[in-house]
Amino acid sequence: MTTYNNFNPVVVAGTSYPISHLCNLNIELSIEFSNGDERAINVHMRPTNHLYSRKAESEDYAQKNTLDSVGAWLRSYVHRLGNYQAVDTANLQLKEERVFCYQKWEQSKHFPLFVEHVSSSPSQVSVLANPGDDKTCLSALISLENEEDKVYLVFFHLHKVNSKEINMLIESAFLVLKEESKKAQKLIKPKDKEGMPFILIVKNVLEGRKPFENLKRSGSSYKRKKKKNKNKT
Repeated sequence: MTTYNNFNPVVVAGTSYPISHLCNLNIELSIEFSNGDERAINVHMRPTNHLYSRKAESEDYAQKNTLDSVGAWLRSYVHRLGNYQAVDTANLQLKEERVFCYQKWEQSKHFPLFVEHVSSSPSQVSVLANPGDDKTCLSALISLENEEDKVYLVFFHLHKVNSKEINMLIESAFLVLKEESKKAQKLIKPKDKEGMPFILIVKNVLEGRKPFENLKRSGSSYKRKKKKNKNKT
């Protein structure tokens, strides 16, 4: 059973597919917070095997033993919220079973470019919440020079480690056609109040708010709650 938590190459049918390009990636940001404090923030990247695998279909399960024997059958495990980099081997929780995908493995080589793009332009990268989850499941994209009709779409979770660190679990990432992907269209041309810059998402998470929570609205909400509690006493 192979988990690839150490980013060793994926070996399928004797062929080695390196994934070291997904290892040890991070973003360093300088953020000024609501109290006037400005400090350096480190966002640790933790890509999952979804970046180089696909969902296992019924026909795949029919030949699971064969796929497993050649190394193409992969397992996706639940990551620890507090430290995505750590592997709790004593309490592994299987999330789903997947199949190695050469096409997605090739596309995963775009991921370091996405990290560079976010790192250099954190205020320009627009982030959207995914349907049904405006707290943890987010998405963003990067345009590619040699793929004008496509964009690299990235889905991720953010989790605060401490006042200077955030873990960014990369749930999935893949190429999509600009004109055919509704998610891509929303990110390319976000409606008012629908998207938010990456740097503000990070700031919200570090200050204990939901990623898309408006600071002014949050303050008003606090005042209303405080007044309500005062009336009760």
